[in-house]
Formats: sequence, structure tokens, C-alpha cells
Amino acid sequence: MMCRGWMMTVIVAAVLLAGCGQDPALQYQPLLDKLLEYWNTGSFEGIEAVLHEDFELRMVPRYEPQTGIEAFREEVTAWHEAYPDFTVAVDEIVYADSAATIRWTITATHTGEGMRSPTDRRVVVPGISLIHFRDGKIADEWIAGNAQYWMEQLGYVMMMPVQEPEE
Repeated sequence: MMCRGWMMTVIVAAVLLAGCGQDPALQYQPLLDKLLEYWNTGSFEGIEAVLHEDFELRMVPRYEPQTGIEAFREEVTAWHEAYPDFTVAVDEIVYADSAATIRWTITATHTGEGMRSPTDRRVVVPGISLIHFRDGKIADEWIAGNAQYWMEQLGYVMMMPVQEPEE
């Protein structure tokens, strides 16, 4: 009787394990770690092994694709020029079979040239990235954050357009 119980446990475990694929977190975490390193440092060592050659970066508000590894380098470099202390901190990651969603918080101080004249103000902005994987690399990143909230922290104010009086 004891042998039968042990044998059932082994069979159940084998069936459960056979139905499980590789954990996406184990497969994709090293790629995400490198992606975050690129965003946080502006250094791109080994990027060809991480980003797919057809990588697309899509950002609010229009999500128009910036295609290719060089376009990614240029975008990250521009952010670091305007915000030398630009940092992305991961708050949560959710994995799927060929994708991951990262909830993050950016902190940065606008002291550099580029994008707009420096305001010397610090921003703390939450957002989300949806990342897809293909051929063992990162295929794209869709970035959503609150641009208005970002601009408000820099001191910009949204105003209604001035309407011309009717004649």
C-alpha cells in the first residue's frame, strides 16, 4: 500500500511537470535586465544579442515605431542628454509566453540640453512597458506614461487655445 501511494505521487508529479514549458521569467529576465541597463546607463554593450535587428520602440502619444537598434540608441542617448540622472526602477513584472509587462517609475532631473531648455526640476513618473520577444531577443517595447504629468513636474502649464473673436 505504501508503494502504491508513492508511485501515484511520482505519476502525478510527472504529468504536471510534463505539461509545463520553460518559465518565461527564467527565459526573459536576463534580456529585461540588459534592456533596463541600457535605459539606466546609456551604455549599449552587447545590444545586438539583446534587441532583435528589427526592434521597434513605440512611445506615447502616437506609438509611431522607431525601428532598429540604432534608433533605440539615439532615443536613449537623447533622454540621457536632457536628464543625465535618468533612472528606471522596476515596480512589477508580469510574464507571458512571448511577452512581459513592466510597471516602472522613472526619476530624472532635467539639467541637460536637448528636448527643451533645462528646468533643473526633478520628475517622478510611473508608467508601463509592454515588451514582446522573438527569436530569443526583444522584438519591441511599447511605452505608456503620463506625458502631461511629466510636463507639469517640469513647470509647464497646459492652457486653452486663444479663440479669435467673431466679427
